[in-house]
Amino acid sequence: MKWLLVLFLTATLYAEVTPKRILAFFPLIAKSHHFIFRPIMEELTKRGHEIVYVTGFGYENGPPKGITQINIKQYLPFREAEGNVTDLIGATAFDSAMRFYKFGIKLSHMILNAPPVKKLIHSNDHFDAVLMESYAVQEYQSALIHKFGCVGIEIIPLGDFSWVNEISGLPSNPSYQLDFKSEVTENMNFFQRLYNTYVITISSLIGYYKLFEMQRIVDQYFTYPGWETRPPLSQLLANRSLILTNSHFAVGYPQPLTSHRKEIGGVNILPNKPLPQHLQKIMDESTNGVIYFSLGSNINVSDPHNENITQAFMNTFRELPHKVLMKWEVEYTGPKPPANVKLEKWFPQQDILSHKNCILFITHGGLLSLTEAVHFAVPVIGVPFFGDQAKNFFFAEEAGIGKMIRLEEISYERVSSTIKEVLSNKRYKEEIMKRSKIFRDKPEEPVKTAAYWIEHAMKYPNVLTPKSASISYIQLHLLDVKLFVGVILSAILYAVWKLLATIAKLFRGKPTTKKVKRS
Repeated sequence: MKWLLVLFLTATLYAEVTPKRILAFFPLIAKSHHFIFRPIMEELTKRGHEIVYVTGFGYENGPPKGITQINIKQYLPFREAEGNVTDLIGATAFDSAMRFYKFGIKLSHMILNAPPVKKLIHSNDHFDAVLMESYAVQEYQSALIHKFGCVGIEIIPLGDFSWVNEISGLPSNPSYQLDFKSEVTENMNFFQRLYNTYVITISSLIGYYKLFEMQRIVDQYFTYPGWETRPPLSQLLANRSLILTNSHFAVGYPQPLTSHRKEIGGVNILPNKPLPQHLQKIMDESTNGVIYFSLGSNINVSDPHNENITQAFMNTFRELPHKVLMKWEVEYTGPKPPANVKLEKWFPQQDILSHKNCILFITHGGLLSLTEAVHFAVPVIGVPFFGDQAKNFFFAEEAGIGKMIRLEEISYERVSSTIKEVLSNKRYKEEIMKRSKIFRDKPEEPVKTAAYWIEHAMKYPNVLTPKSASISYIQLHLLDVKLFVGVILSAILYAVWKLLATIAKLFRGKPTTKKVKRS
């Protein structure tokens, strides 16, 4: 009997650690999003799992061991697949939502027409799980769960996303929860709550409207054998054993989460690497401190349209005793930059921010950049352009870790006063050091947390998924109950009104007429 027990325990242990085959379907070109996906995939390969990575932004020097890369970038015309992000500058919440919707539909057709994707859809491949970013205007990807009969796992690059809250079964409460397009803080007055309600409502309505077109896309392209048994896309959207969100309460506002949704904010933070020799020398010798300037991967500060931005900052930098590292995407051909400004096409951002002499980070306000600033405790100045950037810096100002300069406010005077304020006021450094301590205080690295929950989801599919994720919009928002109660109350009020009217008539009685004497 003992050998049977040993055999059973051995088999159980083997089942717990059996390597899985995972499809990582991330076809978007958006570079910053892959900075979230790749650490997770690489951690999974370290645990013995095999990854098939379908992407529009492949590893330049080839993928690490354990990852098979299917790069479809050649089938995605660059300008069309990237989208013109500058069109989003100054756009209203409605305009932004509609542009994301139209871009998502257009990009979906481009991706699904790519020969490698067609081959995958009609293949006999086997996968134990599919990792997706489908809630970001790519909902058609949910059909992959049915195609491969596998576990569905969602990875979201930001936290304040009302559409994700809606689909995961815990709709946003506009009284205190924000959408990434909401340019307010969680401490809202009446009019701000009214505005936030509008943003969240139109985001959800456009999301549901978009599903009609996404369903047509699924029916057009996902015609694999057995597709006839596929449930509607609205049901497939709910089939998520796990939702991983790149968010953390130290870099945003705390919010309630469903049981199958886990925060992995900071998954993009990588182990420090030595700086290139010339940068190491600059950082070490700059005893007055170094200012790092970068507007991220989607905004080119070198673009001629941004000349007013560069001139305002260059003129300010010229007056400062600090060294400035400024990301400049092309060969510089303008007026001679200040002597203290170093221009390069690319900088190892995290390794610069981690240096003790980095005293200020001027950024576009993307969540990854803000997360890195908080992690390394470097005060920030934000120049937001679109998306969640303004919302991130409303938070940063309220938290006291930095200041924001809106595009329409940029001038030498505004830039100069803001930089001097953040550098001279110790409060900004003190507040971001507090945030950094909170952010770093974790039981384990976010990438290990992500890998743990992915393995958990593959072992126990849908055990964490709440019922609220799979019920209809009417049930989720209790529209039928509210209508029923409204009808009953209306009927009661009508009956009471009729009763009171009848009683009033009885009390009034018949009208009396006076006789007039005739003379």
